[in-house]
Amino acid sequence: MDDREYFELEDARLTSFELEFLTALRVLVDGQLRPYCVELDDDGLLVGLDIDAPDVALITVGLELTGNRLRGDRISIHDRTFPPTPTPDGFVLEGAPSDLAARGWELLDTYNRRPIVKHEWLHRRRVYASCYLFEDTGERLSDMYRGDWAPRRQEAELRAKGFVRGRGWIQTEGLGDPDRVILL
Repeated sequence: MDDREYFELEDARLTSFELEFLTALRVLVDGQLRPYCVELDDDGLLVGLDIDAPDVALITVGLELTGNRLRGDRISIHDRTFPPTPTPDGFVLEGAPSDLAARGWELLDTYNRRPIVKHEWLHRRRVYASCYLFEDTGERLSDMYRGDWAPRRQEAELRAKGFVRGRGWIQTEGLGDPDRVILL
């Protein structure tokens, strides 16, 4: 398998700089994780790595190579855009293909190795709510709440206390300590 095939770019036209970057990145990855090309256009290429739990997409980390400039950070799972303000792990730098690949690998490896825990809340032996978090920071990555399995009136209480976001999604912050914590 060559570098183009490995990153799912079989028929893509790459610049020599892009090809050197992908070759150096593949050597560093060495089968430990599987980034893929999200997009390739005239402006450059975007390589992504999905960090998932069973049946749940949690985050995607992206490396955007434009000329000799590499931007790395978490990107939106939905539209593959970078955050307006870089996260603490994000970066933008210029350099040689091998140097950019090394810094890109560091970011991918950091997220790939971060421990994730799943918190679960039970009622009548059913998981009615769960939350995936980074164990080291406590950052919440994904919440699930099933009002039909939850204790009676709990959902109304959580709504009254403001534990609702976006399209009316109940947030697990208001549930107290979980009944079960699972290290993934």
